[in-house]
Amino acid sequence: MSAEVQSSKGPELPDQPPSHGDHAEARLLEPVATVVRGAYRLFLVGLVAGTVGPLVGTKLGLMWSGPNVCVDSRSDFSTDGFASRFRPHAGVEVMTRPSYCADHADGAQRLFDFLGGFPSLLLVLGILFLLNRLIKGASREGVFTTRTAKHLRVAGWWLLLGCLVAEVVEAGAHAALLATLAQDYPFTAESWLGTWQPPYALVFTALGILTFARVMRAGVAMREDLEGTV
Repeated sequence: MSAEVQSSKGPELPDQPPSHGDHAEARLLEPVATVVRGAYRLFLVGLVAGTVGPLVGTKLGLMWSGPNVCVDSRSDFSTDGFASRFRPHAGVEVMTRPSYCADHADGAQRLFDFLGGFPSLLLVLGILFLLNRLIKGASREGVFTTRTAKHLRVAGWWLLLGCLVAEVVEAGAHAALLATLAQDYPFTAESWLGTWQPPYALVFTALGILTFARVMRAGVAMREDLEGTV
């Protein structure tokens, strides 16, 4: 009798609800999960090599490793006097952009050269770290969770503010370094603004991430309400 009653009730349901971080949701993170993990590890290896390389005397150093410091003027000039070397067609004007290099750069020039690229390096390292943390948390706890939406929002703010600050700092360092190498380029606010290039692509990407994080947070709240109702 008990067997008949049990068969009429159908299959037994598990006592615990299925985990949100199952394989189905983990597959939603691909292929970005694999790419971010690989890029983050390679970036860390390159950063360690770039830092340790100059200390051990190798050529792997990415910063402070060369005797020369060079910077472009970012202003084009006509090459009327040297047009014969470039052999342009009739009616074509050749433009060139001079590059200034210091054979034996001093400490200030090396600092400006360092600041001309380090903020972007830090920006990339930070966004890879935040995305890697987001992917680990989403793989463990589930994609559609409040924590995942929070991590995504933090990554969006880091990218938005970081790209703006990095571009401002690098533009100022570029203008300051050029002022130490060329007499016709004094360091002024105008030269700083002339060197600054707004990172439109990164700004729109960051805004898209922030919008998606808000949508995900609203979706998580709706999901929790439905689960509570059911």
